[in-house]
Formats: sequence, C-alpha cells, structure tokens
Amino acid sequence: MVQSPRRRSSESRIGARAVVVGLALAMVGLLAIQTSSIVRGAVNASRTTMDGASASASGASSGFVRWIQGIGGSAADKKRIAELEAEVANLHRWKDAAQSMVHRMEVYERLLDVLGEPERNEVTARVVAESDGPFEATVIAAAGAAQGVEEGYYAVNQNGLVGRVIRVGERTSRILLLSDFASRIPVRGLESDDRAMLVGDRRGGVARLIEAESPDRIVEGEIWVTSGDDGRLPESLIVGRARFAGGEWRVDLALKETAIDYVRLRAPPDYPTPEEAPAPGDAAAGGVVATPGNAPGGG
Repeated sequence: MVQSPRRRSSESRIGARAVVVGLALAMVGLLAIQTSSIVRGAVNASRTTMDGASASASGASSGFVRWIQGIGGSAADKKRIAELEAEVANLHRWKDAAQSMVHRMEVYERLLDVLGEPERNEVTARVVAESDGPFEATVIAAAGAAQGVEEGYYAVNQNGLVGRVIRVGERTSRILLLSDFASRIPVRGLESDDRAMLVGDRRGGVARLIEAESPDRIVEGEIWVTSGDDGRLPESLIVGRARFAGGEWRVDLALKETAIDYVRLRAPPDYPTPEEAPAPGDAAAGGVVATPGNAPGGG
C-alpha cells in the first residue's frame, strides 16, 4: 500500500522533534552532573593534587637555580677566590724569576768557565716492590750488570731522588730508599741554605734532618735537595719538604708523592783524586815538582 505524501511529512516532523528533545535532555543531564557536589569535589581534589605537584616541581627547580647562582656568592667564597687568584699570580712571578735565574746562571757559568757535574751513563728500569727483603725499605729494579748498572748508582723518578743502588745482580739491582734507617744523605735547604744529614725514619715517606748547621734558619715547608758534599751524589736533586714535628725537623720525601713504577739509574759523579790523575810535572807521576829553587825565574 502506498503512503501518501502528507503521512510521510508528518513522520519526518515527529523524528526531528524526538532528536531535538533527546539533545535537550542530554544537555540538562550534563549540566546536572557538572553541578553535582560529588563530581565537583572529585574534580577539585584532582586539581589540588596537580597544583601541589606543579608547585613542588617549580620550587625544586627554582631552588636548584638559586643554589647554582649562589656558588661563590658568599663573602667567604669571594675572599677565598681572591686569595687563590693572588697566589696564582705570585706563583707566576716566581716561575718567571726562576727561569730568569736559570738563564743567568748558565751565562755566568760559561763566562766563568765553571765545570758542571760530570755526565755518565743512565739506565731506565721498571721497579718491583719487595715486602720481605733484608732491609726495611728497598725495591728491586729490573736492570743490572748486563745493562751497565753498578753499585753506587743513584735512582731518581719524576719527583726527585729515590735512593741508591746497594747491590747489583746480572739483570736486577737493589735500591736502598731514602726512607730506610740505613740511608744517610747530605742535604741542603733551598730557602735557608742550611745543611744537614737526611736520615731514614722507618716511617715510609718520612726522614729526619740531623746535625743541621743552623736549625733556627730552617723554613717550614721549604724544599730540601742534595748538597753533593759527599761526592757520591750530584747536588740539587729534590728529596722533599721540611716540617717541624715531635720537636725536630723532618722531611716528607718526594719519592712517596706517587707510586715508584720506573726509575732512572744514573752513575755517581766521577771525581778522580789527585793521585789518580796527577798534574803534569807532579813527582808522583815521575815529573819534577816546582820549588822556589827550580821555578822559572828562581835563584
């Protein structure tokens, strides 16, 4: 049966009205939900939690920024920075003065025809520590007679004097460290210019200064070096820094500043005695000794 146009138009209007009524009801329900105290309380709680988290993060970041900006900002920090800058500038001046003095010394030595330390052989060797040797403080170097090392050679590393060779094998050498109680080295203070004997103290990296010429002239913290007075060591090899402790002067040895892994073994200065190398004309060499009677122009 065919429907009339009027009936179809009536059904369309009814459907449209139903849609409008449904939308209206949905909007009313949404408004009711939003104005509900339960829903509003839950939303507010969530918002409060998020606001607290945001505030905490913001406070932490601003505190970190203030901490970064505050580094070096206090009066004590600024004072310390100024002191360090002044110390660095002073050290630069000392460095320049030392370099200038070294240059002048070389010039003076050439002008005065001053003889330097005799240079001899040198061997670099690896060091093997020893825990139960016959001495309190010795190490073994992996170089011996086969490499030309002899007893009396001295050992140095990047920090200064380490010790002296007291026994030589075919391919190894025993080095008596400065810290051993049997070690005796003549030394000199760079600032005080005082001289003393450096004696091992059985305390690892420490030695004692004994028989000082003028103990009251020794300066706390000054560098001490070999004096070369015994003829067995060259002068100016660094041994350590002086400090006053226990009523006496001690030296913190430079050899303990770093591990002793490698050393350079060097021959001691070779100063021949007059008997070993007599001057021309010496009677001991079969020559004629000049006397007032036979000297040129003598009566």
